Parts: sequence; C-alpha cells; structure tokens
Amino acid sequence: MYKTLESMGITSFDDIERFTLRSENSFDVLKVYYRREKGSLLPKSKKFKFGRVNKTVLTDGGQQTYREVNEPSLTVLSAVEELTLLVGKHKELKITKEELVKELDHLERVVSDKMAELKEKINSMS
Repeated sequence: MYKTLESMGITSFDDIERFTLRSENSFDVLKVYYRREKGSLLPKSKKFKFGRVNKTVLTDGGQQTYREVNEPSLTVLSAVEELTLLVGKHKELKITKEELVKELDHLERVVSDKMAELKEKINSMS
C-alpha cells in the first residue's frame, strides 16, 4: 500500500509518529520519527536526502527570459503523501515552545557527545 516508503526501506508503518521535511541547499531532507519503548535499541528516527530537480522555465513569454528553478523530486512528494496518510492530518500540531526547547536540548547532547568522541580519537593519536 505504501510503495514509496517500502522502496525507501521503511516497514514499521504502525510505529511512525511524525515526519519533517526541510530544504537544505539542493536537497530535500525527510526525517521520519518512530514511537519507541524506553530502552529500545531501534532508531528513533531515519533521515533521507533527495536531490532537487533543476528546471529552466520561461519567466516572461514576451521577452524570452528564462530562470532556473529547483523542484522537489517525485519520490519525496510521493513519500510525503504516504506519510501524511499514515500520520493523519489531524496530528499536524503547531510546534510549541516546550517542544523546541526539548529538541534543542537533544541536539546539544548529540553535538556534545560527538565532540567528546572526536576529542578522544584525537588524544589517542598522540
């Protein structure tokens, strides 16, 4: 039923909690978040990058001026459509201040852990 998601390796449809889509340079980044029990070894999210399609379009028919535009790939559009069906539009909540603070705290922990790991590797090279 969810052919695009299956082709991306997503199979735990019932565990999908939410998703985000953002543009990053010439890529679209789709991140899928899962419901996981405390202590689960399974990942809480998966990230997918999709290249954007570059097209040259006529901007003014009378003057023959063209402009290059980026459009999302058909794969990401199809994946978002399937995820919207799975998650349901009623679950699209406005982001609250508390959610942003929680997300920022998580990001700080991840960056801090990665920095500590890299410093340890550097120190072991001496």
